[in-house]
Amino acid sequence: KQWYQRRVRGESEEKQRARLLWQSRKRGISENCLILSTFFAEQGPSLNREQLYQFDILINSVDSDWDLYYWMTGKDQPPPPFDTEVLQMLKEFTQNREMKDRTRQPDLD
Repeated sequence: KQWYQRRVRGESEEKQRARLLWQSRKRGISENCLILSTFFAEQGPSLNREQLYQFDILINSVDSDWDLYYWMTGKDQPPPPFDTEVLQMLKEFTQNREMKDRTRQPDLD
C-alpha cells in the first residue's frame, strides 16, 4: 500500500474516479476494455475508497491481460493480493444475468 499511497498522494476522489474511468478503457485486450469500462461506468460512482483502491491495484498491477480476464470470468483463481471484493463484483458483473448489451464502451462525459 505504501507505493500506492505515494503514487496517488494528493489525488482527490473526483480525480481518482476520472483517472480510473479513463484507465478502465485502455486495458490491452478488447475483452478487458469492455468489461472494465462498462463495470466502472455502472458501478464506479458507488464504489467506496477501499473499493476504488482495489480496482486501481487490479487494473494497474496485473502483469498479464489474460490473467485478469480469466480471473474476472472465473476461469482461473487469482492469487490472494488480487482476490478482493471488487474482483468478486467483477465476476458477478461478467455473468451479465440481466443480459445487458455490453458490446461497446460507454461514452465519456
